[in-house]
Amino acid sequence: MRFSTIKNDKGNLHFKQWEATKFFERIGTDANNSLIGLFRNKTTPERAEHYRRYSEIPHVYAAAELRRQENGALGIARFNGLVVLEVRQLMSDTLCNDVKQAAMAMPSTFATFIGATGTEVIILVSVARPDGSLPVEEQDVETFYAHAYHSVVPIYDALLPVHVTRMIPSLRHFFLLPLDEQPLTNTAAVPLRITDSATFATDNDDADAHLLALPEQRNFEEIDMTAYQNYERAYDEAARKVMALISPPKHQDNTWFKDFITGMATELYGMGWPEEEAVCHLWRHLIFKDKPGLTEDFVRTLVSAVYDEENARRRQQPPLELKESLMQQVIRRMENRYVFRYNTVMGYTEYRANHTWITPWRPVTDKVINTFTTDLQIAGLNVWNRDVKRYVHSTRIRDFDPIDDYLFRECSTWDGRDHIRALAATVPTDNASQWADWFHTWFLAMVAQWKGRDRRYGNAIVPLLISRQGMHKSAFCRSLLPPELRAWGYTDNLSLSEERPVHLAMSQMLLINLDEFNRISPQKQQGFLKNILQLPSVKVKRPYASHTEEVPRLASFIATTNISDVLADPTGSRRFLGVQVTGNINVSQTPNYAQLYAQAQAELNAGTRYWFDDAETQAIMEHNSRFQMLSSAEIFFYQYFTIPTGNAKDGQWMTTTEILLAIKQRAGSAFQVPAANSFGRSLRGHQEIPYRRSRKGSEFYVKPTPF
Repeated sequence: MRFSTIKNDKGNLHFKQWEATKFFERIGTDANNSLIGLFRNKTTPERAEHYRRYSEIPHVYAAAELRRQENGALGIARFNGLVVLEVRQLMSDTLCNDVKQAAMAMPSTFATFIGATGTEVIILVSVARPDGSLPVEEQDVETFYAHAYHSVVPIYDALLPVHVTRMIPSLRHFFLLPLDEQPLTNTAAVPLRITDSATFATDNDDADAHLLALPEQRNFEEIDMTAYQNYERAYDEAARKVMALISPPKHQDNTWFKDFITGMATELYGMGWPEEEAVCHLWRHLIFKDKPGLTEDFVRTLVSAVYDEENARRRQQPPLELKESLMQQVIRRMENRYVFRYNTVMGYTEYRANHTWITPWRPVTDKVINTFTTDLQIAGLNVWNRDVKRYVHSTRIRDFDPIDDYLFRECSTWDGRDHIRALAATVPTDNASQWADWFHTWFLAMVAQWKGRDRRYGNAIVPLLISRQGMHKSAFCRSLLPPELRAWGYTDNLSLSEERPVHLAMSQMLLINLDEFNRISPQKQQGFLKNILQLPSVKVKRPYASHTEEVPRLASFIATTNISDVLADPTGSRRFLGVQVTGNINVSQTPNYAQLYAQAQAELNAGTRYWFDDAETQAIMEHNSRFQMLSSAEIFFYQYFTIPTGNAKDGQWMTTTEILLAIKQRAGSAFQVPAANSFGRSLRGHQEIPYRRSRKGSEFYVKPTPF
């Protein structure tokens, strides 16, 4: 078993692997010029130095062994069978040691040690499937890890003197290089047996666990650990000052807590803390939360009063409430407590708490509006739901485009390597170079669709992966989007039975996988599907909206099937990139998403063509002929007729009706004669059959086979 450490040194990532036993020996001493010791120190003059050197502390990945892939990204080499738990904000060395000793009482505890800050304990829990095995594929491991995490947490909650700190379960969860002279280990730990159907914890502290459970559902947020650690240390300094001024009684009552909270709010205000940051840290650090009257609202009211008084005193003005209108007070209090943004893709306002804690963005629903209104009324404001809605659903809320945010933030500089064709190469097929070129063009078209490059045309091309079951076609399709976008921008269960949800999905999704493409009827292929693939925009009526609006289309399409003859419309086959998958698709490596999309943007900015020209379209149609679905009439036609080659003179021009009569004469009752117009359109879709118009109608140059 090996742990991975990564250190960022002036933009260069230093990657190192540690055997578990060597790692526990390493954390017993403070190497690198007492880097961790300075980091822990809260009082010495060097604290400015250890804040500056925060980036030098290696990040440790223990749940899985990482590896550096050829594309530069860090992938999962193997699952270590460990779940990482953290217990944070422990206020003394004694409590840290108590947590360590309590955790080792479980035979499944592989190791436990004190973290880098000296105020948290890391617990590594051994887990396995019921048969003792571990999943191998990364997607399976992610799902298993999420189940295991939510199964393990309540067990250790009951075992430890304090609760486990809730985190987003992820194989790539890291902690800072710890320092513990006496880590506790158990190399013979008995794995907890976790089933795939494990249920998630539902206690109050984990009420949102269902939102964080699976990789597809996670809301990936930036975690500003530097800011968080700075706030924690500043809080400790303020707490020492306040505790020196007030003498705690033997039995702390609400009067003492009121003095403590008021003093802390004054200190934190002087440090320049935001009001919500002060409230959250104070409430989080209070230990005796079960005392009557000691509630979060009690803390919030005291802090708000101190901040209002300090603001008024600093400005030498009367309290703000005497000057502000009701709506100004609503906006100020809402902005103090929350951060809002309008998601232009999803079409609704989102909110999150205004502090450095890890909290996901959530949509503002009617239930949330009721909560906002109740909190404002508790604060003494005479407001109604309509007052809150008037602000939340106004242009005062900043717009946020998650696509542009990701592409700008994560995918800025391209390293010049062809990551797109390398991704296509993970799909084994007979004509790899042709597939790589077509996939490259389609991928550029997908990104161009997101960025609104050409609002006259939609990305009408659909890669169609064809193979038997179990060759990772669906996993490959999911892997095309990074987790940050996949969580909300990918779907593989869209039904084409109704137009409205399809149009809505096309305006909000980034990639739609038409999984099991063979389930789409020929009528749907030739009608509805053919129409939506070429749409540059869609008309939608969003939920609860009063009108229909035309919005740009975002979604591109990809498809999978287990059946070869699936294309029902010969004239529409140019819209599909059929690829016969000849072996298992390699999904073991995580794509380098930053470089993948940086390449797409760089090539689009350089003017690279992201559409198929006439020659490529003709080649696609010829290539797709092998995947064409033939009607019974077409099967009979190819049985009784051949197509003259070159300048052969042995053929004859025959109308659609004459061909049908000839087939009926030879096939007898086994042949159900279709409509002549429909059959004629089918024959015209076969490019190899010479065709002309005459006074008789549509004529085809064919040669009947001998009887």
